[in-house]
Amino acid sequence: MALIYLTLCRFARRRQLTWSTRTLVLPGGGLAAGQALAGGANWLLVAAIPWLMLGGRIDHATVLGTMLLAAVAGVVTHVPANLGVLEAVVVATLGGRLPAHELLAAMLAFRATYHLLPLALALPAYALSEAAARRAERAHRRHVHT
Repeated sequence: MALIYLTLCRFARRRQLTWSTRTLVLPGGGLAAGQALAGGANWLLVAAIPWLMLGGRIDHATVLGTMLLAAVAGVVTHVPANLGVLEAVVVATLGGRLPAHELLAAMLAFRATYHLLPLALALPAYALSEAAARRAERAHRRHVHT
């Protein structure tokens, strides 16, 4: 599917595809390649976090495959945030290699690292950005009224 998308983005003469009421505007080949690289890097990171949490005792490729399978299972089940589905897939696929409690601990650490750590870093940055915008707005109002 990804190769079809990349090929369409690179070679399609029509840049807009329409099915029924849906329209897809194709980006250029360079942007599509960048999207594919960013997506691939994201998945490598997604697998690297639990792989590190498990001390490398299961090879990275196996952890990557498990995380991809868990993502597909999450899409199929429509469970918000893949809660429980990720953990069930990891225990089902890797439970023969490591104890379930270690796998579940690694998944909790994964969720904290992948989801909560960026949030914790973004909140102060957002607050600083909002404070700067308010200061600029007040300065602009003072300038306009003088």
